[in-house]
Amino acid sequence: MKCLICGSESANEVCNKCIRLEKILYQKEWNFKEGMLIKKTEAFRIAISNLRISGRAAICDNPKGLNARIDNISYYLLNVKECSQVTYQGKKTLMVSLEGTGENHYNRYIFLPGFEEGDQLVNAIFDAKTKAASLTERIRQNNGIASRPVEVTPTVASSDFHVNQPAPAPAPAAAPAPAPAPTSTDTVALAGIAEDISEFETKIKKLKVLRDNGILSDEEYEAEKKKLVSIF
Repeated sequence: MKCLICGSESANEVCNKCIRLEKILYQKEWNFKEGMLIKKTEAFRIAISNLRISGRAAICDNPKGLNARIDNISYYLLNVKECSQVTYQGKKTLMVSLEGTGENHYNRYIFLPGFEEGDQLVNAIFDAKTKAASLTERIRQNNGIASRPVEVTPTVASSDFHVNQPAPAPAPAAAPAPAPAPTSTDTVALAGIAEDISEFETKIKKLKVLRDNGILSDEEYEAEKKKLVSIF
């Protein structure tokens, strides 16, 4: 098998070399009594990074959970297609659907019985997929591999789970327009300085977002920051 990111030989979808760049963004451990008749307490865990979904969970090749086995899992995060709430062993359970493409095509389903943080996991996956797409592109460029456009879409397929969306800014209350004040040279100069400061802060915030999402390295961030300081 070849690593889906850098193309090198690998035992899993993401090779050990790429895993070194991994950063865990969300993780959870819990216990659950698995089984319909003879119940056995099993330890489950799930981790979302900027490259993979991994852990220990129930997994099988059909969405009904038939012949599911508890096993260690490790899959490329961008192969996660959706999250939904299903019935597994008679109880409501979060299911994560995976789809491999190309030569390694597959459809697999991860079941997380007893997991109680559905909203947090769905949002963690959605946020992490954006970072995974950015990091994958950077790794591919460094390895001279042709880029492969990735569309990052919400992974939710059930109204029981919600993807975080920024709240709309409240509309400002209408206020009577103040009488125009006499304009002086000092007033114009101060207004220009305020605009420059506002623009500078906006550009710095954008640079921080690019750095936090892995699009800019720390060195690139500092270099761009120095350029802005010299301009303003």
